[in-house]
Amino acid sequence: MPRKRQEPQSGGPSGCGGASFRTRRLLESYFDLTLQIQDHLGVEDVSDVLMLVLIGIADLRGAPMDAELLAEKLLSSRSTVERRLRSYLASGRVLKERRGKSVVYLLSFDHHEKPEPDMSVDMVRSVMAMVLDISND
Repeated sequence: MPRKRQEPQSGGPSGCGGASFRTRRLLESYFDLTLQIQDHLGVEDVSDVLMLVLIGIADLRGAPMDAELLAEKLLSSRSTVERRLRSYLASGRVLKERRGKSVVYLLSFDHHEKPEPDMSVDMVRSVMAMVLDISND
């Protein structure tokens, strides 16, 4: 017996099912936030955004990462992480500090003294729009 074709669920534009619509909105918001972070941090390559976000999170948690841990988190090699960090170290956006036997990386907050208000507002608007869309779905 042939399988019946399922009709898409309502809940989103162009007939997207609820889960599909939520996933699309989440991905769109993630992309928008990534571009905002890229612009705010002055990231040269969008693939470096995740690396700098990890450095910032670890630094703010008080447990900065070394190149080995960054490489593990990024599924990359230590040498690739160190090569990608060179320009950020040279520009002062990332700092290198010796802690015991390790060399850890810190996000330079002097380089970005205050977050641009527009960045925070845009990020909040993007997240709230996504939450509103999902809750109305």
